[in-house]
Amino acid sequence: MNITSYTKHGHKPCYVLQWPNSRILLDTPIDYTPFFSFMPHVYQSPRFKNAHIVKKFGIPYIKELSHRVYIDGPPEIFHVSAEMLKMDRIDAILVSNYENFIGLPFYTENTGFSGKIYATEIAFQYGKLLMEEMLEFMERIEARPDDATWKKEEICQKFPNAPSMNPMTWASFYKAADMHRCLTKVITLSFNQTIELFRVKVTPIVSGHTYGSANWIFETENEKIGYLTASNPISTDVKPMEIGPLRSDIDYLIINSMSRLIDTSTQTMGVSLTRTVTDYLKNHGSVILPICPVGPIFEMIEAISDIISSTTGISPDTPIYLISPVAKSAIAMASISAEWMSESRQKAVYLPEEPYYHSQFIKSGRLRIYESLYGNFSKEFKTPCVILASHPSLRVGDAAHMIEVLGSDPKNAVIITDSDLPCEEVREPFRNLPIKFINIPMDFRMDFATLDKNLQEWKPKVVICPSAYSQPVLNRPDLKITYENLWPIKFNETVKLWKMTRDQTKTVTVSVHPDVVRDLRFKQHPTKKLAIASVACNLSAYNDDFKLVPSNYPVIKQKYGKVTLVKLLRELRKRNLDPHEETTENQKTTVLNIPILQAKITMSNGGKRMKIQSNDPTARWELQEMFNDFLMEDDGIVGRPTRDVRDVDAKEADK
Repeated sequence: MNITSYTKHGHKPCYVLQWPNSRILLDTPIDYTPFFSFMPHVYQSPRFKNAHIVKKFGIPYIKELSHRVYIDGPPEIFHVSAEMLKMDRIDAILVSNYENFIGLPFYTENTGFSGKIYATEIAFQYGKLLMEEMLEFMERIEARPDDATWKKEEICQKFPNAPSMNPMTWASFYKAADMHRCLTKVITLSFNQTIELFRVKVTPIVSGHTYGSANWIFETENEKIGYLTASNPISTDVKPMEIGPLRSDIDYLIINSMSRLIDTSTQTMGVSLTRTVTDYLKNHGSVILPICPVGPIFEMIEAISDIISSTTGISPDTPIYLISPVAKSAIAMASISAEWMSESRQKAVYLPEEPYYHSQFIKSGRLRIYESLYGNFSKEFKTPCVILASHPSLRVGDAAHMIEVLGSDPKNAVIITDSDLPCEEVREPFRNLPIKFINIPMDFRMDFATLDKNLQEWKPKVVICPSAYSQPVLNRPDLKITYENLWPIKFNETVKLWKMTRDQTKTVTVSVHPDVVRDLRFKQHPTKKLAIASVACNLSAYNDDFKLVPSNYPVIKQKYGKVTLVKLLRELRKRNLDPHEETTENQKTTVLNIPILQAKITMSNGGKRMKIQSNDPTARWELQEMFNDFLMEDDGIVGRPTRDVRDVDAKEADK
């Protein structure tokens, strides 16, 4: 088995696990860093609308604001390229949480992927809401011609805030049609529900990070692998992290998504957040919290309501505004998702009570929900208040507009809580406004100290982690993963797992046909207390499926042989199928499109791997029969005499 890392940053994990018969992709992250090269999109903002065009570039959508240069257009994201991942060869995708779910269509649509996607039900539901919200934000932005001129190195590298990565690798956000096609491929799971994917047993277990977030256990006859992504062992509102399966003889433990807080804790940050909100409300200021409408926001609403109710000097009529196109759906789902909650919140559901007090806040008028800033919000809005709105990047969504509305008053504050987005970059287009920006990162993921204690208890044979986690952060030896058998893995590096343990032995399960054991005659072993019998049979082995069958048993005969491009093209043309040949940039994969059958054949590994794709079963059958015509029959028996494999005649190949 091989593992390949496509993880550029430890908090954005992406791996491919490869067995002889399957390739499974772990997580589909997207990076919002490219957003910071784009102008914020807000309603009717003179500041942004009248930003000067940078004349020296001669491109009308490159504009200057506060001595920085921004692109005036729909912001783009970065994701691992489908070509690098070879998505047409991925058999299944596992998504660990709703944060990774939002990136799925970049990996599954128009990439050749034809497998299935697996996630927990609530991760699917919340991930879908985040997709819908971002699509709504993108639709609000006035489209401009698809022009990548600014991405040329000789242009973008002259920006005072030049991009830190190559903009040519960035991608525009997907469309609603892509999202809907992607969602049809999703199969939802419950925690501890074991499924079998190509002879690999896969089980999601509770990670405790967010609603429905999962770690994964993989079991084969030869190894047990744990995949530990964003996890929280001390969660209070969602199910606590499951430790048991990680203690059970894990051979390889893949670790990612560690906390990014240094010399502090989430509890400390929580106290700081409530104190800051309290101080600004007491001073008759308003507070804006740019935050996604799912996850930590549910507890945050309750905490802010407690501040308003219990603090002298804050008006009890101070409203909390929740603004999002999907806010109502998110709140409704939080009230019925008992299966995914902590025990204390589950009990409230069955009393019957509501796990959160959101409905009471809505009825009393304290919590007010709006789909956008249009309509009733503009009529009912009053200050001081607390505003919870997307997007944390402040480049799209309603939060950016509200900063423009309230930004002229220094009594107001914006609190940045997303630990994966640098506060200074988020703030930059608004730095000249008097409103205060305060960075209070809330990171609920496990820290290095807690992981170190857990590893001493779990005792996996090998720990695999991004190479960055094996090096001290800020020269702090306590801020890295320390383990006696640690295997750091770099971006785009493939490692054979047996190299980590130096164990090349392989155990397989062999099924036995009843006729093999029907007439066995047992006798006493001469020296041991055992009954033994001799057996005469054949071992049938194909595609990692092993069977003991009677000597006279009709073995299923498989086909074998080497297929060359010359031979394949000749056979297709002989049948008047008119193939159109395409070769990838790396010259390692050839795709033959067959318009007549609405099918394609992907040929890779020098002809050792062939993939037939068509929505028409008749077309697939016709192509399969073609292969059967020029391949040889295998007798299916291990140990058959070695024979020359029939191949294309050398003279034919020369032609």
